[in-house]
Amino acid sequence: MQHIKQHYPNALTISDLEPVITSELDLNGFTLSKTIWGTSICSDEVNNTFNALSTLFAGPGPFRFGGISGMPFTGRTGMMAFDSHIPDNGNAFILYGPHIGISQDGVIGEINRQAQKSNTTCCGSLIAGLGQLQNNAVPFEIDPIDQQQFRVSKVLNQKKDQILAAENAIKEVTEIAYAQIKEDVFKIVDSTREALKGRKIYLMGGIVINTDWDKEDWFEVRDSELIEF
Repeated sequence: MQHIKQHYPNALTISDLEPVITSELDLNGFTLSKTIWGTSICSDEVNNTFNALSTLFAGPGPFRFGGISGMPFTGRTGMMAFDSHIPDNGNAFILYGPHIGISQDGVIGEINRQAQKSNTTCCGSLIAGLGQLQNNAVPFEIDPIDQQQFRVSKVLNQKKDQILAAENAIKEVTEIAYAQIKEDVFKIVDSTREALKGRKIYLMGGIVINTDWDKEDWFEVRDSELIEF
C-alpha cells in the first residue's frame, strides 16, 4: 500500500471507489437500476477486478470501449451501440483511464500474476510502446494484425522527447495515455449527441493501479464530469 500511495496519493481501492461512484451518481439524479455502465480501460484481464462494480448497474455490464492501453478503440460505432442499450428513462456511466502496475515490493510497471513465479509488465502495451521509442523502432506502417498497438505507439511517439526526458518514463507514458483516452472518450460521446437527447452520462477518469494478484487493485480519480444532452 505504501508504494501505491507514494506514487498515487489520492488512489482508492476498488472497494472504496464504489461508494464514491454511487454517491456522485445519486447526487446527480441517477437511478442505478436504470443506469448502464461502460469502461475504457485496457483489455488486460487483470482489470476484470472492476467487474465487481457491475452489481450496481442495470444489465450485465460493463460495455467495453477500451482495447489495449485503454484507448476507446470501439469508437463512434461502439458508442452508438452503448447509447442504444440505455434503459428507458435511464442514463449511463463510463469509467476510463490507463493502468499501471506496482508490485508488492514497489516495482513500477510490473505485477505478479496468479500462478506465475516471475513478474510481468503492466501495462504491457504502453511499456512496449516505450521500448519502441527508446530503441527508435516505432513502426511507420500499420500492421493489419497489430492495429491497436500501432495507434498506441503513434500517440506516444508524438511526445517522444517528453517521455525520454522524464524521471520515470513508465509513469510518463501512463499520463500521456490518460490525456489521450480522456480526449477520445469525450469526442466519441459528443459524436453521438443526437442519440443521447434527454439522457445524462457521467464520465469518471483516472489511473488504474494494479498490484500483485492476491491484493486489491486501486484507482486514482482525476476527472469527473456530468454531461446532459
